[in-house]
Amino acid sequence: MIRLWKSILFALFVISNIFTLIFGARPFTIDFDVLDYDINPEFVNFIDFKLIPYKGHQAVNGTIIFRRDVVGMRLVHWVTSTKSDGRLWNIYNITVNGCDILANKYSKLNVIMEAVVQRIKQAIPAIPKKCPLKKEKKYSLLNFFLDEEMMPVYVPNIKIQTAFNVLSRMDFVLKLRLTAHVESKIGKRNGEQTNKKSI
Repeated sequence: MIRLWKSILFALFVISNIFTLIFGARPFTIDFDVLDYDINPEFVNFIDFKLIPYKGHQAVNGTIIFRRDVVGMRLVHWVTSTKSDGRLWNIYNITVNGCDILANKYSKLNVIMEAVVQRIKQAIPAIPKKCPLKKEKKYSLLNFFLDEEMMPVYVPNIKIQTAFNVLSRMDFVLKLRLTAHVESKIGKRNGEQTNKKSI
């Protein structure tokens, strides 16, 4: 049985590579469906994030203004899904030094996290080259979506939940949560919903 599954996965990998060579694009789409967030009001003075249609995707747009400097920044990023039997599947959970990412001093991450980091840095024009994230400065995230071409060649149809947690040293600052889906280019779903919370 294990050998059969390996053969199937290898066949899918080969087919997806052929698709990419012929059509020059990934054979799947990735899109966000729902966005919400939690904040620590001791750190966050203003926040407004939402999903908007952009280039055939649902993109995250938003602005945040901090009440205090975010120092010693740590980022916790996790991705989960639900298996067909209802069990939670922890795809990955990673904690990185946010200050190293700003300064381009970090080690290479897994493929998905690396793609996310690069897209976020592109989508925040005012992103600094080093810590801290300054208080009373407006940081805007513009048209952030997941570019399929930055992802692995093959990703199966799947619904995922993901979160980005921002900490200032050990203090919680912000959690941005998203649900998303991956599906073949035979069909495409769209969705938009935003919920806001404070703790």
